Amino acid sequence: MEITLKQLGKIEDISKHCRQIGVSPDGKYLALALFSQPDSIVLCDLKGKVFKRLEGHRGRVHSIEFAADGRTLASASEDRSVRIWSPTGDLQALFDRFDNAVETISYANDIPILAGGQVDGFIVLFDLAGNYIATLHSPKKRIYSIDWSLDSSHLAAACGDKNLYLFNIKSQLKTVYLHPGPVYGVSFANNNGKLVSSCEDGKLRFINIAEGKIDEIPGHQKRVVDVAFSPDDSLLATASFDKTVKFFDKYGTEKGGHEFDSEALSLTFSPDGKRLFVGTVDKHLHIFDIVVQT
Repeated sequence: MEITLKQLGKIEDISKHCRQIGVSPDGKYLALALFSQPDSIVLCDLKGKVFKRLEGHRGRVHSIEFAADGRTLASASEDRSVRIWSPTGDLQALFDRFDNAVETISYANDIPILAGGQVDGFIVLFDLAGNYIATLHSPKKRIYSIDWSLDSSHLAAACGDKNLYLFNIKSQLKTVYLHPGPVYGVSFANNNGKLVSSCEDGKLRFINIAEGKIDEIPGHQKRVVDVAFSPDDSLLATASFDKTVKFFDKYGTEKGGHEFDSEALSLTFSPDGKRLFVGTVDKHLHIFDIVVQT
């Protein structure tokens, strides 16, 4: 199996400060922050045609995510808030009990809870009505990425203090995996009990959660800033400052990639796993069909 990318389009003026874009559950439209208007969100089609603007944040938007059921989307901002919107752009809830800018957000998969990671390391849990639930205190520096396990029993956080934190929400236990440099990306595999992290050293670390076993594989020549499993767990995609996106199977075997003219900054699969959206430092969002050659 070899993976290649067929480019469908490219949207310009994408904010470099928003590493996480929103893709609607039907894959037909996007929620983006623009470089020219970094404190607002636009809803647009895959050609970049804007049909709604979401206004209200008073600082740059850092992260956007749709709920899996498509009923809401959330945005995290430098203004120390998360706003929860309807798909038509109406504000449904505001959570502003953060002490610092919010870098990343993630919806739990089967319970109505959101997690927001601050730039100073705290992770706050709250519900879709904007009610505070709890704060996770262990990380000491910027939270770059967070991800929930499929059953929402675990939350993983990639942190600038060179640690990957794995919180068992139900038992309130915590496991810390030390890395040789800042940890930028984290992604759960939905079906096989694995967690993958990306690091400053360019390597990928496959973590078997049950056994605590870590397998290191060489991924890129430079910092890996984002990782994501496809919805069916058959592929792992990685984005790097070496100007490439690469694909690996669930065992860590490289299966192809794509080169860019600028550093790759973020990546997101479509909900059906057939498309990949890649943000680059030169303020472009690239839209690809994923082509599997056997």
